[in-house]
Amino acid sequence: MMNFEDYKDAAYETASNAYDTVSSAMSNIDPDVALAKGLGWASLAIAATELAAPRMVEEMLGIEHSQTNRGTIRALGVRELCHALAILTEDGPTKQLRQSVWARVAGDALDTVALGRAAMKTKRPGSFAAVAASVVAIGVLDMLCAKRLSDKYA
Repeated sequence: MMNFEDYKDAAYETASNAYDTVSSAMSNIDPDVALAKGLGWASLAIAATELAAPRMVEEMLGIEHSQTNRGTIRALGVRELCHALAILTEDGPTKQLRQSVWARVAGDALDTVALGRAAMKTKRPGSFAAVAASVVAIGVLDMLCAKRLSDKYA
């Protein structure tokens, strides 16, 4: 029968091995490709929210609940899903990966226009500002990643 010390030692060894495995794997990954993959996962999360919970998005933006708004939000969700699939299916610093990240940058421009329209109609300016700040932050990361991938792998 194992005592507490045995469990503690086994847990420590398992955690140490996991850390070594992740560290080894991460040392072989280009940081710009890793950022692109992270943006791909962000697209997947955004797509899931926009497709599955458009009313929640309306609430966060403080805009009217309407079929038109929900349709627009779902369309943006489909676009995000396409970005996610395009990025996450690439294995490395390919031309397709670079183009997919630039497509996210183009999507950010579309999001900015949509947010500009929503800003004029919001009933929850604080919540809207938080969403807008998140979109801007992700947009900066998209631009940075696209530029770095283009500079490195043109």
